[in-house]
Amino acid sequence: MQSYGSDFYKAMLQSVSNQPVYMPENIESYINLGYLFNPIVYSIVSFIAQKASTIPWGVYEVKNEKALNLYKSCSHNLPQFKKSAIKTKALVQIPDHDLNQLFIRANTLQSWSELTEQEIGFKLITGNAFTHAIGPENGANAGKVQEMWTLPSQIVAIVAGDQMEPIKHYELRGDRNIIIPTKNVIHQKYWTPNWQTGQFLYGVSPLQAGRRVITRSNASYDATVASFQNMGAMGIISPDPAGGQYEPFTPEQQEDIETTIQKKTGPKRAGKPLVTSVPIRWQQMGMSPVDLNIVESERMDLRTLCMIYHVPSELFGDAANKTYSNTKEAGSAVYTNAVIPALTQKRDSLNQFLKGRYEDNIFVDFDVSMISELQDDITLISTALQGCWWLTPNEKRDIMSFGEDKNNPLLDEYFIPMGLQPMSGYTDPLATDVALEAAAKELNIKDY
Repeated sequence: MQSYGSDFYKAMLQSVSNQPVYMPENIESYINLGYLFNPIVYSIVSFIAQKASTIPWGVYEVKNEKALNLYKSCSHNLPQFKKSAIKTKALVQIPDHDLNQLFIRANTLQSWSELTEQEIGFKLITGNAFTHAIGPENGANAGKVQEMWTLPSQIVAIVAGDQMEPIKHYELRGDRNIIIPTKNVIHQKYWTPNWQTGQFLYGVSPLQAGRRVITRSNASYDATVASFQNMGAMGIISPDPAGGQYEPFTPEQQEDIETTIQKKTGPKRAGKPLVTSVPIRWQQMGMSPVDLNIVESERMDLRTLCMIYHVPSELFGDAANKTYSNTKEAGSAVYTNAVIPALTQKRDSLNQFLKGRYEDNIFVDFDVSMISELQDDITLISTALQGCWWLTPNEKRDIMSFGEDKNNPLLDEYFIPMGLQPMSGYTDPLATDVALEAAAKELNIKDY
């Protein structure tokens, strides 16, 4: 059977085969004019990245593939104790696995949390995160990962391959002598609809959709700063005509007035009057920040950028746009809508990368059980778990973050409530007769 999809990809790759495919030329502007220059973008990106960096990771053994697939497909909005119950059935932690050392220290300069913050940050700003994994090429530990480094997205170029190998390798942008093999790079990216000139190999930056908002936001800050620095120098000073007649200022008088105004205005003298001994008049030539509606524009820019990054604007000082009943609910929305999706892609990309390098039954995952904003009410959890007889007491302890009790083997057994029986007991006539005969004998009914 012919695969039209493969032919389609083959045709696209032919035009860029063996050539570096560069990101859009304005990628640097997302960093320089966005994250490094705009306080709203910086606040949102750093907030999400720092939240993601604090979540711990671990290595697990897969004990139930079906439960694992169910766990991976769980909605981010599913109550945490339900996800924990599914995870407990699917995975068991391996505390002494070699990979756990990587989750403490990623490389000689960074902890795992610093690496995660960089990865998430680059992806939020540029739409891409490139991670270089380093380990022995030969020997008993061949393929094992010993260090991981984040590559700056703006200087990484993807060299396209062919249908069988879409990405030939990665190289330093502008220097084709520095090559990183594809097998050593983990590439996380946002989906993009741009399929021209090989751009589909990269992810689209969220700031590409918000670049006009950022431009307007930067302009509003510039206008506000200029207004504060000038403090009202937004018009023309001229002689005040007396009886329709006036004497024009001499060049010396103009210079004296300008010098005086420069000395008497500025942030430190805001609101203080100026006194002059000659009749002059003032002609307004501009509008104040309030007249220009800059304040409202800044608020709308904040809301738009928060919408792009899927976070509530009320957490960034927008009290007028309060949509959650309390701060915990708003904080929970950050995790479910921004942090967890980012970490989920990182987890799946990492597991795909590690496949074949370690045991087939291991799975690396992040643990959000200790995040206060995601914790369900303890009463709700305990009430729900009371009826979950299909979970062992140790599994229930694990869900409630109390840990497994290894000293009592009975806690690894299922405790089934009294009075339960299969449905067949109600539908099978023979089973029903046997039950009735037993009941009649117990009640001493002789005529049954």
